[in-house]
Amino acid sequence: MKKLFLAAIALASGLSAALAQDNPTIDKHMAAATKAAKADLLGALGLCKTATSQEATGFMENYTKMKAEPPLEPMQVMDDLYFLGNYWTSAWAVKTSKGIVILDALDNADEAKQYIEGGLKKLKLDPSDIKYVIVSHAHGDHYGGAAYLKKKFDAKIVMSDIDWKVFDDPSFNPKRIPLFDDPPKRDMAVKDGDTIKVGNTEFKLYVIPGHTLGTLATVVTVHDKGKSYRAVDWGGTAYNFGPLADRLQIYADTTEKYRPIMKKEKAEVLLSNHVSYDNAVGKMGTLKERKPNQPNPFLVGEDTVDRFLTVLGECALATKAYVEAGQPGKEKKDEPAAAAPAAEKK
Repeated sequence: MKKLFLAAIALASGLSAALAQDNPTIDKHMAAATKAAKADLLGALGLCKTATSQEATGFMENYTKMKAEPPLEPMQVMDDLYFLGNYWTSAWAVKTSKGIVILDALDNADEAKQYIEGGLKKLKLDPSDIKYVIVSHAHGDHYGGAAYLKKKFDAKIVMSDIDWKVFDDPSFNPKRIPLFDDPPKRDMAVKDGDTIKVGNTEFKLYVIPGHTLGTLATVVTVHDKGKSYRAVDWGGTAYNFGPLADRLQIYADTTEKYRPIMKKEKAEVLLSNHVSYDNAVGKMGTLKERKPNQPNPFLVGEDTVDRFLTVLGECALATKAYVEAGQPGKEKKDEPAAAAPAAEKK
């Protein structure tokens, strides 16, 4: 298994397999990531495999395979938290006393209509109650449906100021991957530590540079059987900016910075915008069979959130070591891209 891992990174980074197989720095970070992942964070551990930017053709092939799967049904996973998505990308709805907040907007208007608008209706919620759409970052698989939700429901579109500026860059090409709709027009920009209050619910927003330079993590209080828990939606995971050592270091620094912050937040519900990273499909399957005395599978605990961030950071450092061994990474302008769908039907 390790040889396959090494070979994959060698190909990605232009290394020879022989060079990649004898590097104590790589081994150290791989061991730390594997230890932290245990058996429940293997989706995150898969990030150790590559840091390459995916070509649009390859993405569309993977997406087509995913679309062949039966669609995922929307689901209420906690008292006020709802899954709305598919095997590729996720959106989440948080119900407050004064309306609904959507976390991420999927690929395009068709998906926003089917999975978000349609999903809310299936769950007996009114899409016209959508007040905000918090877009985690400037990649089309998360902003693609935002313009539709803005036009249909007059929702405010929230993104970090850093990532709003991505759309102003002359090199930005929204149709590099035809699946994605155009980005929304600039609306509400936030910075690290800002909060949005909707009714009695406060959404704390953290800028977590790495996946993009302005990715957002959203922390919010949710409830299960009336009891309060802190949830974090970690808004970006893959290293699809390419084999850039500087960016991988930024990514690792971010995870190290936010580990104590998430502990202070007492975050114990872990959400992602791709089901492969938070195992949302498996958890929803378990939730369907939940007995009255059993815990909610989405309540993973503070230690698991901490281990998740540890895996992300250690895999970034392992990948950085590969890059530096063969072709030192140099910072380049961030280009929106989409990681390959990694979710498997469970």
